[in-house]
Amino acid sequence: MKGFLNLLAKARLIELSDEERALAEAGSPAATGGTPTPATAGNASDLPPPAASRPADPDDPLALPPLAPPPVATADTGQATDDFEGVALTDIFAAAGVADSPYPAEKLLRLLAGLRAMDAATRKAAVLAMDAADDNWQIADSVSDAEQKIAALEAYKHQLTAQIDNRALQTGELVNQIKTALDQSTAAIRKQISELEQLLEREVTRAAQETTSVEAGLRQAREAAARETRRLDAEIERLREIPATFKAA
Repeated sequence: MKGFLNLLAKARLIELSDEERALAEAGSPAATGGTPTPATAGNASDLPPPAASRPADPDDPLALPPLAPPPVATADTGQATDDFEGVALTDIFAAAGVADSPYPAEKLLRLLAGLRAMDAATRKAAVLAMDAADDNWQIADSVSDAEQKIAALEAYKHQLTAQIDNRALQTGELVNQIKTALDQSTAAIRKQISELEQLLEREVTRAAQETTSVEAGLRQAREAAARETRRLDAEIERLREIPATFKAA
């Protein structure tokens, strides 16, 4: 499961948490100080030789060709999830080329928030009075700044939508590659299962034939031994006539 999560993280389909990332690093061969050893116990001489070193015996199930690894999907999934949110507004405005304003829209918004207790007409009149009393800024500056920033944010929204559409397209291609690889692996595995079942059937038939042949050989040997025993018994009886006749005299 950790390996599967690592693959998804490398494909930028998910983001690993700090704990999962630490577990993945701790479980890697480099972190454990060497290459992983096989889990099977016993003497290496007891294991079957690799398929490449065995003769190509069609009746040997171990001689079947190994499955080809599924193709690895390499489609770029675009930005990571974190890149789609939390972008600083100042970065968006700077990328859109919004110039600094003598009286930024955010400053005017704070001023309006401080006058929220007033009704809309009184609040507007108060702001206009402040504008008339201070020659360092104008309402028009804030209006222009707000319009430029609205345009920048709208453009960024369209860009974000385009990126999501592109990522959706790439993700669809990646999913199709994964499904194709699964179909190919499934077909290859089922083919091997069919070949192994046929192999098993041939082995069962051959074992039955060999058993019948061996048992027939034993039966023939017993019959031959019985005939030979009868022949020897007859000869013994024939020879006993001599001791029985002359030994007593």
